[in-house]
Amino acid sequence: MAEAKAILEKLKNTKSTSDNLEMKRKKGTISGALIGVAGGLLIGYTRNYNLLTSAIVGALVGGVVTTLILPKSDDDE
Repeated sequence: MAEAKAILEKLKNTKSTSDNLEMKRKKGTISGALIGVAGGLLIGYTRNYNLLTSAIVGALVGGVVTTLILPKSDDDE
């Protein structure tokens, strides 16, 4: 019985850690997208491009770059 409780406790700790990492990853991706929007608007404004299109492209680029940079969560362990 003690071994089963130890295994369950280890699973609970692992789940809370993975949830925490996933939340940090999502917050980082959203932050990157917002930074991309700001960069896109700045580039669009200075080069007289369409601001909406520049913001959307900046958000996409910022989100993708941030997703590639942030560490992956270890779901397969």
